[in-house]
Amino acid sequence: MSTSNDRQIVAGLVVQADRRARDNIAALGPAFRAAHIIDMSPQLARAAVAEENLYTDIEREFGLLSTTEVADRLGSRAGAPRNVASTARKNGRLLAIRRGQYLLFPGFQFDESGIRPVIAEYLRLGREHDRSEVGMIQWLVRPTTYLDGKRPVDIINDPDRLLSVASEAFGVQW
Repeated sequence: MSTSNDRQIVAGLVVQADRRARDNIAALGPAFRAAHIIDMSPQLARAAVAEENLYTDIEREFGLLSTTEVADRLGSRAGAPRNVASTARKNGRLLAIRRGQYLLFPGFQFDESGIRPVIAEYLRLGREHDRSEVGMIQWLVRPTTYLDGKRPVDIINDPDRLLSVASEAFGVQW
């Protein structure tokens, strides 16, 4: 049986969700205008929101590290620490996404000893199958039927299995 207090809590949550939705909607108009986006279809808008939500989820769960944070994580003492992450990315050892004007590096690519070696192999495999860097990040963090609904990132500590599943998924021809 619902109490008056329970109803007040639920009502408060509904008000918060409504306020958050209105704030988000209010922010989208100026953002679209600033990016010179006109006549955006509802489907494209939903896709943009879904991608942004995915990156927010990645940030919450794993962190999205700046180039300086990557250098710190790797114990770099370089004079220009941001070059460490950029060089690793250029050399096919790290994945990054662009958010605004910054490249950010999902934290799942690192373990206690540095960059996970499987990332370089995964990147090589993705290049062989013409996969985009963003698409590869998205594939890692979304559930897949190849793993009975688990996410590939959930098996990142099993590099052979991860690469096998990625090879199978990336090799599908339609």
